[in-house]
Amino acid sequence: MKAVFNTGATSCLADSLGNTAWCLVPMGGKPLIEYWIEYAAKLGICELWLVLGDGAYEIESYCGDGSRWGVKITYGFLKPSSDPESFLRRNPKKWEEGVFYIAAPVFPRYMKPADDNLREQALQSEKNKGSWAFPDQSGNIVCFMSSDKAVIRTFTNGNHPENLRDWSDIGIEPVLIKDIATYYELNMRLVQSEIARYVPPGFGGGDGAYIGSNVIIPPSVELHPPLIIGNNCRIHPMAEIGPNAVIGNNVIVDRQTELSGSVVMDNTYLGRNLEIKNRVVCGSRLITPADATVMDIDDPWLLAPLGMTTWAIDIPRAIGGWLGAVIIILLQAVPFAILYPLLRSCQTGSFLFSSKLITKSRIRNLPYWNATKESSKLNGIFTGLSLDLFPLIALAALGQLWLCGHAPLHPERDAEQLRQLKHYYPA
Repeated sequence: MKAVFNTGATSCLADSLGNTAWCLVPMGGKPLIEYWIEYAAKLGICELWLVLGDGAYEIESYCGDGSRWGVKITYGFLKPSSDPESFLRRNPKKWEEGVFYIAAPVFPRYMKPADDNLREQALQSEKNKGSWAFPDQSGNIVCFMSSDKAVIRTFTNGNHPENLRDWSDIGIEPVLIKDIATYYELNMRLVQSEIARYVPPGFGGGDGAYIGSNVIIPPSVELHPPLIIGNNCRIHPMAEIGPNAVIGNNVIVDRQTELSGSVVMDNTYLGRNLEIKNRVVCGSRLITPADATVMDIDDPWLLAPLGMTTWAIDIPRAIGGWLGAVIIILLQAVPFAILYPLLRSCQTGSFLFSSKLITKSRIRNLPYWNATKESSKLNGIFTGLSLDLFPLIALAALGQLWLCGHAPLHPERDAEQLRQLKHYYPA
């Protein structure tokens, strides 16, 4: 059996929780996508495909090649306007042995503490050709599992399969995170008792306090379990945390702040002398779960996102890259104007267009040099002076590409090269 997780689908969570990709939204201190991968690994699935959309760079950076979960992750791409199941239809024979598919913010809620019985149940269900499907509010199937070829074919063709079994047979209850209220309720379930079903032994705390690694908690801090604190957090003196507090990773809680019945997203700063109860906090945003009321706090001394903002990184890079591209264009303009007409007249090469990845998920037709006579000395001079990159550098000078980075790769023809790159930074 193989797994396919489509992270490019739209979700209301993306709008409510800022720039965080919905599959990276923390649940009980770790991203939603990690629960999917862990469950797939417990079922014995070794091959996993992640279909990327918005937030592709962050998702790939977090998941990597999947080795830390004991799976192999391959990345794919799908246009936002495409039918989600169309990725499966590209190569239907690949999924005939079985497929586990998710295409929405679905939380795989364990019915009981995780153990090896999950794998045994899955293997027995696969032997019996079991099939499961979970629809969203519109009736579209957003979570699917089957090892029956006929059922898989029905599903990939866009039809609703029949003779489905209950998810409890394989130990989970899929829960669609359709809004902030559902997200908040699930986190409260986790912190109050259910996190023990997912967290392996050794995730610190005990007695209802689950605390990650590299967390600084001075003696004057009052902890009132149940609570969850993620990795790399700092709690300042005289703060009061809990009960029912879920704190993500890389969070700072300043002195004398009280936090209870709340969920704090990753990379958030909580200022001094605050009292936050029954809220979801995301950077400078305060959300009331019951009615999804959003309040953006402009004062960075109260609430703020941590880390350098994207614009602060991108603006210097864009200005520096633009200046560099303009200088290179000025240097290359004269030799290009002389050599390129000669090459065309001798029919030794020309520029063609091909689909390339210009971000982690966006595809665009870009020019590339196609040499018909590579042994030509004129062609050697042309490429030796990097004039074959002249159109791409011109696009960088126009602000449409970054100057530095990997040469843009084709999403399919260069798939093997993409897999070999630990990180892909398309120019």
